[in-house]
This record gives sequence, C-alpha cells and structure tokens, in this order.
Amino acid sequence: MTKGDMKKEKSRRMLHQKRDEVVKEIEDLIGMRMSITIQQKFDSALDDGDLSVLNLSEGVDYKFLEMKYKEYKSIADAFRKLDAGTYGTCEECGNEIDEKRLKVIPFARLCIDCKRKQEELEDIEKESGLE
Repeated sequence: MTKGDMKKEKSRRMLHQKRDEVVKEIEDLIGMRMSITIQQKFDSALDDGDLSVLNLSEGVDYKFLEMKYKEYKSIADAFRKLDAGTYGTCEECGNEIDEKRLKVIPFARLCIDCKRKQEELEDIEKESGLE
C-alpha cells in the first residue's frame, strides 16, 4: 500500500468515525424528542409555563438538529471529495489543508487562513448590517 493510499484510508476512517458520532447525536435527539412527545400525550396536566418551556426546547432542538444535519451533509461531501482525489484541498486557495485541522474537522473545506478570512468578512458584514 502506498503512502497516498494509507493517507486516504486514514482519512476515510476519520470521516466514518465523525459520521457515526453525528448520526448518534441526531438519533439521540430524535429519540429524546419522541420520548417527550409520548410523555406529553399521557400527561394532560401541563400548564402554560410547562408548554412555553417545551416550545422553547423544541426550537433549540430544531436548531441543533439542523446544525447536525448540515454537518452530516458536509461529511458526505468530504467522502465524495475523497473518492475524487480532492479531499484535503482548500476550496478557496487550492492549497492543502493542514492534517491537524482535518483531524479536528475531517470535513473542513477551507484551510485555516482562508477560514479566518471568511470569518473576518462575515464579521464585517454583520457589523455593517449587510447580512
């Protein structure tokens, strides 16, 4: 096995591990939400305060679920890049993404420098109200 093949296999294992973590978090959240829904059907003694807390919780849960789904899609994109031979290449500058960054975020699309520039631009847009 060549060094490139070993690196590709290592990347594939990292992506599988991260995907499994995300799927588990999604399943846990959905399972918890279903448990609460079932409990609500059997508990008719909820007052307005209880209902408002549940509604707030649902909004937070939805945001978390949406974030995890986006992460899952990014992992799927990373698998496609791995198969195409473009995994680990910055989408902005074309340079190689540092291996340390990929260990932390195996589906990273940008190198650390381009990510910083992107975040700086987003901060400027927020400050100037251009969003």
